Amino acid sequence: MSSRNIAVVGIFVVDLSFITEKLPSPGETVIGDNYIIGPGGKGSNQAVAISRSGGKVSLIARIGDDQFGQTGMKLYESEKVSTEGLVIAEGEKTGSAAISIDQHGMNSIVVVPGAANGLTKEMIDQKINIFNNSSTLLTGFEVPLNVATYSLKLARSKGLKTILNPAPYFEICKDSYKLVDFLTPNEHEASSISGINVVNLDTAREAGKKLCELGVGVSVITLGEKGVLCTRGIKDHEGVYLPAVRLKEKVIDTVGAGDVFNGAFATGISEGMTLEKTLEFANKTASISVRRQGAALSAPYRDEVNNLY
Repeated sequence: MSSRNIAVVGIFVVDLSFITEKLPSPGETVIGDNYIIGPGGKGSNQAVAISRSGGKVSLIARIGDDQFGQTGMKLYESEKVSTEGLVIAEGEKTGSAAISIDQHGMNSIVVVPGAANGLTKEMIDQKINIFNNSSTLLTGFEVPLNVATYSLKLARSKGLKTILNPAPYFEICKDSYKLVDFLTPNEHEASSISGINVVNLDTAREAGKKLCELGVGVSVITLGEKGVLCTRGIKDHEGVYLPAVRLKEKVIDTVGAGDVFNGAFATGISEGMTLEKTLEFANKTASISVRRQGAALSAPYRDEVNNLY
């Protein structure tokens, strides 16, 4: 295994995506235009994005021994994602997600993790070889929170760079943020963690400093169509701001864009890119992905990103 290997602790689910003109309000039924069945789960999406962006990756996840689980295994074989970290749960269902996507590419999502909820700290310990042979950890809040925190502690003890994508947001012990080298929330998650309503660049700067005050090394707040703001510590008042990359193709599906960003970001960190280059690389990668349908399979390949001016 390469010393630049990236360990991802996350989940795999099968996405059921429904395309419709507008998202339904509570109690409302709308008629959709199309539906897509494909691979999903934030950790899984991130692992595929890492591989496509040129990184080496091992996914630690728990899946069922059902048809959906086989979908995941076939995906990782085709996408060159190492499966040595997978835990196959006999007789359990692999998770699934119901996703509604409107004509502007905006979405609402319900995730049922299924077998992924059974991932434990003991299972992480059984995959210690992956930590021993990796340089970077990427995890988030779709796995049980105690497992995410434990993974960060283990990675820190092994000298790995740690990336936490706090999605979907749950409250955790504030001290846990001291284990994080790079925190990558979107504006909603940044608002929840910092207590500052992130609505523009100025409030994002305030939130970024608050996140660093928690002990986070670097805050990277993704702002959707507004771009990305990176705060490099409590004394970084302006931060590094990158506007969204403008392409001639229109945005058709934002599902998985954050995962693609995180995957490419992890690749850049593992390769020793400067922070600025890593941000630029991840921003370009995510900008291409929203011009395509699907989550994992919207991630572009390294050559596509390199050729994007």
